[in-house]
Amino acid sequence: MKKSMKKTAFALSLLLMPTLSAWAATDSTPVTFQAIPQVMVAFEGAQEYRKKAVTFGRLAHKAELGRSLPTYVAGKDGKPTLETENTITEDVVIARAPKPVSGAVYNEWLVPKTTWRDTYGDLPMFDTFMPFKRVKTIKAIPITPELLTLLGSQDGETAVIAVEWNAQGMTVYKDGYLAESGYGIAPAEMKDTYEAVDE
Repeated sequence: MKKSMKKTAFALSLLLMPTLSAWAATDSTPVTFQAIPQVMVAFEGAQEYRKKAVTFGRLAHKAELGRSLPTYVAGKDGKPTLETENTITEDVVIARAPKPVSGAVYNEWLVPKTTWRDTYGDLPMFDTFMPFKRVKTIKAIPITPELLTLLGSQDGETAVIAVEWNAQGMTVYKDGYLAESGYGIAPAEMKDTYEAVDE
């Protein structure tokens, strides 16, 4: 673990201990972590990461508009687990991880076109997948047991955070990462697709 990550994890644990129970949710209602000062402080010295792998992106086919796109991630058993479902519109790019979650099931998700431009530079020009390299970095903190408690975890393994693209929220996992920009990164995804940016 890099020195800055150790500092962040230690600082987070010191900040969280006195107030964990005050912030813990009582049900699976998505938690807006940006409203929890103890979480946001942890991002101040957080490690920056960049995707090392390419992300594939494409425009939606006209026949797909208005349809639901399921997003799958690898579950604990390595099998695909439904994470979210979102509606395809003209304002989004369909993104895909380069490797399947399992068999022929890919991790695909929707990205608003404005966000895609900021993150990858150019928009896809076609409705077939093309590779894009991320230009934008992210700040992310490890999802520790203390952080899960702050996020209202009911089982000590997962929590549900509020996200702008799904009213039911997004499940985040212990040993994964929480990105300052408002989403979670599963442990396997972090290992396979991100790299630390040297300061």
